[in-house]
Amino acid sequence: MTNSDQLEHKIKSYLSSLRPQAVEALVRNMERAQFQKNPDPNLQVILTAALGLLRTPGALTPEIDGGIQRRNQIQRMFFSPLEDFLINETLPIRQEARINRNMLNRVWKWLGRDLMPDDFQTVLEQAGNTKVSGERVAALVQALRTRSVDAVGEALHRCEVSDTQRRRMGIELGGERGIAELRDIQKIFSAERWLVPFLQNIPERINEQRLKRDTDVLRLVDKCSYRFPDHVSVIAAALVDRADAPAALCSFAGRLAGDDDPKAIEKSQFAPFVDVVMSEAERLQILALEHCKNNPDPVAFSQALLEYHSLVRGVERDMDLSVSGKWHKRLAETKRSLSNVVTTELNNAHGAVRKALQVPKFDQAGKLQIDQEAIDDAVRTLRVVNMVRNASETFAVNEVGKRTRQAVEQTLEIVTRSQISDLGKARGRQLQAHLAAADVAIMLSEIYFGSEYANQLRRSRQAAVAKARKLTASVQGNPERKLVAHALGSR
Repeated sequence: MTNSDQLEHKIKSYLSSLRPQAVEALVRNMERAQFQKNPDPNLQVILTAALGLLRTPGALTPEIDGGIQRRNQIQRMFFSPLEDFLINETLPIRQEARINRNMLNRVWKWLGRDLMPDDFQTVLEQAGNTKVSGERVAALVQALRTRSVDAVGEALHRCEVSDTQRRRMGIELGGERGIAELRDIQKIFSAERWLVPFLQNIPERINEQRLKRDTDVLRLVDKCSYRFPDHVSVIAAALVDRADAPAALCSFAGRLAGDDDPKAIEKSQFAPFVDVVMSEAERLQILALEHCKNNPDPVAFSQALLEYHSLVRGVERDMDLSVSGKWHKRLAETKRSLSNVVTTELNNAHGAVRKALQVPKFDQAGKLQIDQEAIDDAVRTLRVVNMVRNASETFAVNEVGKRTRQAVEQTLEIVTRSQISDLGKARGRQLQAHLAAADVAIMLSEIYFGSEYANQLRRSRQAAVAKARKLTASVQGNPERKLVAHALGSR
């Protein structure tokens, strides 16, 4: 399980312990906060987990009081079978059954206004009536979803035979991609009768061992693929969401096809399992670029790069993609894109570290000015330098990586030792400034060199601080030394 998955699991565990009213209120507040200036970078992670919890069947219970809250939950209940298939990124190549979460509002609005207005109005009125039980509302939503399958199917058929209908639908849903995602939604809804029980029999998290060697998941998928061959892409999309190591789905596809040759897999009905892994590489690439550009969290970018590298390393270890032009090209394009970004990050690393290591100054009010942005930049770049050390081939940064590490190591060692040495000579408020700089230097050294080296530096720091305080006390106790120290400090 990746760190991102572990964080999501912890958030979901906590949210599950809350009352439904509390989760509903939390979602409303976070949805409003999304549109405020400088939203919390972790807000989307928490919001996604909370929405996932509310979309699960049974989340709406009689204990929820008030019709407004219940009406707001109807949309989430309606789309609950899609939870395993939702992503937040717009993929460069649309992958069947991987549905962009932003599509749900568009589809909901279109269904309720243009396609099934009377049906939607009836369910919403019942949901707003506190005298109607939660179980009754849940049954109404289930029936609404079932009726939508035929209604959407007819609308899709009309747009296939009429260019006018297709243009109208495209305007409402966001063009051809929106129509394709609506088709995926209809396909998943139509399969709900067997798909939901199938997913309930699949573990929530599937480790690499189960995909590569065990037979329990293999038998379930093989049987389901035989009975529903048109839904292999849907099954693959559900499994990539649950896999601890998505790259292992490539080996899983070979086991299903009975041949681990990429060419044989590509010609088999199980090619979508490799297609969905390629889409995951593209999703992680988009996620890494988004963190790089817009997320102030100094850890997020390197973590996304690490998850991408783990996936690529797993794919290249298990499959010889050089014999498969389509998959090889898709993976190579993601690597090229991230390689350019990582190269830029490495080229800027030395400057970012030097800037963070500067001794802070005091403003006119006597307050120490800590440049937290520079410190965060240095933390981010050091984590990237560390991560790339063992992933230079993935990002094609062998030479620039070596040069960067050499420059960063020399700077960290020399400047940190110098700052700790200066601590012993600092007086008055300058001791505070040098102490802050030394603490930053030790923190950065720990990220790069490890905790054992950082602990040695902390012991040296303590000795330097003790020396500085001892000399300060000596000066304060001797008026003549105090005058000399004052004279020297004024020069």
